[in-house]
Amino acid sequence: MLHIIANETAGSGAGAKVLKRVTQILNEKGLSYRVSPTSGPGDASRLASLAVENGDTDLICLGGDGTIFEVVNGLQGRFARLYFVPCGTGNDFVKVLDLPKDPVGALAKQLEGTPHRIDVGRVNDHYFLNESGGGFDVEVLKETLRFKKFGKGLVPYLFGLLTSLKSFRPLPVEIEADGHVKKTDVTVFIVGNGRYIGGGMKAAPHALIDDGYFDVLVADAMNRRTILKLLGKFIPGRHTSLPEVHEWRAKELVIRCPGMTVNLDGELIEMDEAHYELLPGALEIMA
Repeated sequence: MLHIIANETAGSGAGAKVLKRVTQILNEKGLSYRVSPTSGPGDASRLASLAVENGDTDLICLGGDGTIFEVVNGLQGRFARLYFVPCGTGNDFVKVLDLPKDPVGALAKQLEGTPHRIDVGRVNDHYFLNESGGGFDVEVLKETLRFKKFGKGLVPYLFGLLTSLKSFRPLPVEIEADGHVKKTDVTVFIVGNGRYIGGGMKAAPHALIDDGYFDVLVADAMNRRTILKLLGKFIPGRHTSLPEVHEWRAKELVIRCPGMTVNLDGELIEMDEAHYELLPGALEIMA
């Protein structure tokens, strides 16, 4: 049985309309299902946990990146097969899945697909499917939340970028990777399983969700002019060509910075140390 975890408020209320279309197509296909609507922040995690405890391992995530994040964290590493009905603001994770933009069309394609296992990232006690990061990226996300009322996708993100330029200061971090420890000031660090953030910006342009590695990118401390140069290349994913940007692949790393805020698939969490670990093939999707 398919179990729909539905965030009906996703996409400024678009989720409720999408849910009606989803149930219609499932009825037409003669598929059995149950619907569990979310009622607030954190509810998708609770519902996902209850679902797998009750033996429902085919879960449909109806919502945006935040709903997917909550569902994955509700699973806590337990087996499940996920389907995605993307009707949020950015829908960054599903951009790598080659699905139709129409959320119901995306589900229809998955229902006809074949099982495929993908990697999951873990940071301390949290899980993520797409990307994590800190520094300038986090400041932009904080500002973006203020501008979401003005539009969707890249629009609020670009406003957040411009506002963050005025107040950002480089982040002093200690990075432990491949047996080496380095202390440095960074403009941004990105740990990518997926590729996109901010409604379509290629933050980790070479990342693959099933290759068994994170793509790690660290940008040195920069002045505003150099940050603008970085941003000009960031959207299309050409920033890795800059000498100030360092890129490598890793299965595990630790980033330390007392009081830092870390982005996990759009969710902002404060921590002093971020211990990243990749879990190869930990989740099944329909590709």
